[in-house]
Amino acid sequence: MTSWLPIQGKAISRMIYIVDFGSQTTHLISRRLKDLGVKTKIIESRRAFEEILKSKALGIILSGGPSSVYGKGAPTINKKVFDLEIPILGICYGFQLTTKLLGGKVIAGKKEYGPANLKLKTKNLKQEIAKGLSESSTVWQSHGDEVIKIPNGFEIIGSTSTVPYAFVADFTRKIFGVQFHPEVEHTENGIKILENFVKICGVKISKKKINIRSLIEDIKKTV
Repeated sequence: MTSWLPIQGKAISRMIYIVDFGSQTTHLISRRLKDLGVKTKIIESRRAFEEILKSKALGIILSGGPSSVYGKGAPTINKKVFDLEIPILGICYGFQLTTKLLGGKVIAGKKEYGPANLKLKTKNLKQEIAKGLSESSTVWQSHGDEVIKIPNGFEIIGSTSTVPYAFVADFTRKIFGVQFHPEVEHTENGIKILENFVKICGVKISKKKINIRSLIEDIKKTV
């Protein structure tokens, strides 16, 4: 495995990198993390590995996207990124791509757009990625392809009635995948999932408080 070591036990960067695969909500993912006090950087997939390696990122999020992982010219990422020993969260397309690159199987399934009920396995509620989550909650799905076989080392955390592999994890390598969008408001506990991932990355949560009066005054001055 290729890995990076912090200088004198301290991480050089406190940044989480978001690899953009064309999702409409990539910037929303960044906004959600910034609301938790986390520095982020959105990068393109083509040179993501080189940039992440150079920057010594603390965590990686692979965004969703409109493509099929088997489509001609579909965006991808260097497979070596999974050997960096950096926590990774794949969202929708990012999860499907993770599955494909690590030896799982993805097919063109029935398109789903809208709410679904996610049920977590009770034994996994104690895992760090699932801390504070409800055993049953509503999530927002928007996908066409479907994972039908997860890679070796992964296990199911939660499923919906139509998607068996809705929330999965390789706890040893700290690689996670969700077939829904935790960043959108329609997903209950979605922010909590992102918060849990941030903690796994070793980043301290520092939630920002919005001062509405101050924002109004700033806008008035700008106008």
